[in-house]
Amino acid sequence: MTQTHHHASSEILDRAKALHEKIRSWRRQIHRYPELGFTETRTAALIMAALFDLGIEAENEVAKTGVVGVIKGGDGPVVGLRADIDALPITEQNGTDFDSTRPGLMHACGHDAHTAMLLGAATLLKDLADQGQLPGTVRLLFQPSEEGQDEDNKSGGMRMVEEGALDGLDAVFGLHVDAQLPVGSVGTRPGPMMASADQFELTLYGQSAHAARPHQGIDTIALAAQVIQAVHQIVSRRLDPIGEGVITIGTINGGTKDNIIAGSVTMTGTIRSFTPEIRALLHHELRQACRIVEPLGGRFDLNIITGYPPLVNDDGASEVMLSTMRDLLGNEQVVIAEKIMAAEDFSFMAQSAPGSFLRLGVRNPQWSHVYPVHTPTFRLDEDALPLGTASLVATALAWMRCKIEN
Repeated sequence: MTQTHHHASSEILDRAKALHEKIRSWRRQIHRYPELGFTETRTAALIMAALFDLGIEAENEVAKTGVVGVIKGGDGPVVGLRADIDALPITEQNGTDFDSTRPGLMHACGHDAHTAMLLGAATLLKDLADQGQLPGTVRLLFQPSEEGQDEDNKSGGMRMVEEGALDGLDAVFGLHVDAQLPVGSVGTRPGPMMASADQFELTLYGQSAHAARPHQGIDTIALAAQVIQAVHQIVSRRLDPIGEGVITIGTINGGTKDNIIAGSVTMTGTIRSFTPEIRALLHHELRQACRIVEPLGGRFDLNIITGYPPLVNDDGASEVMLSTMRDLLGNEQVVIAEKIMAAEDFSFMAQSAPGSFLRLGVRNPQWSHVYPVHTPTFRLDEDALPLGTASLVATALAWMRCKIEN
């Protein structure tokens, strides 16, 4: 690490900390008015107003309800910075004065913080551009609907890529709050970091009959038991033990009354993996496991709905991010993030340009326990907000410098 880079990093951190109150105010405004995927019109209006105040060119209604802003600096690389803006269908139980005002809706995944931190980053980057200190161009990607897909089975990240919002990018970076990591700590890793997530819907058909005469029917509940056993042996017996994958059956419904042999059973679940090869294998083996009903007189319909691909961080982009974070926060605060089986549609963006995704610690070390994402009591220590802003700014600048120097 050169003295210059360290000095630049500490200056960025100081500037981000000076914006703390502003970033927190944005975060709390967004937190009070959560909106589900592809309905984030109020959030988009707040983003547009903030960018307009900063003198940043922006376009709304990208990917339906998203916003893309552009900060032009020198002729260097074009770097994308991404924040997701949607909330979840959860009723908040935190009791703060900025709790969600919308029953049944809550920013329980930290997207309000992601959006506020990117607005903070936009503020600092616009200052640098105005002072002639931004060597390239930054594209601000405020992406709708990370948590779900529309009627065409497309998320906000998929639609942004399709609509060309990532065309011409030399790199793309994003971050996500991490409720397990303490404030001040961050992590990423080169290569696969998060899993692909596909859903399946399975219906088994047998033959209804009176429960006193089971031989006159084909008991679909008994067939379902065989299928469940077969499905749970896919990972343990069909997948190379060195490989990583999981299949979960999340719901099962069948039967109408205690004395009737069920004529059909439906199940739904999820399939997760880190590589296209294992993903294809699990899909194939799931279909094979369902076939167990056929020699027993049953039949099945299996519908696999492909979701997000694995999130694979680019080696070069991740090295730049890791070394930048060490400059910014100190070596001991930067970890190699664990791989997790959760999925993220930043994965589509990381397929269109070299990308890396940062996990930002938001747990207050004084708290007696963790408040996980996707729960009614999810919370974050707002001292993490300027750190996230500084991380995005410093990484974008480091990538630009790195490309220009090489």
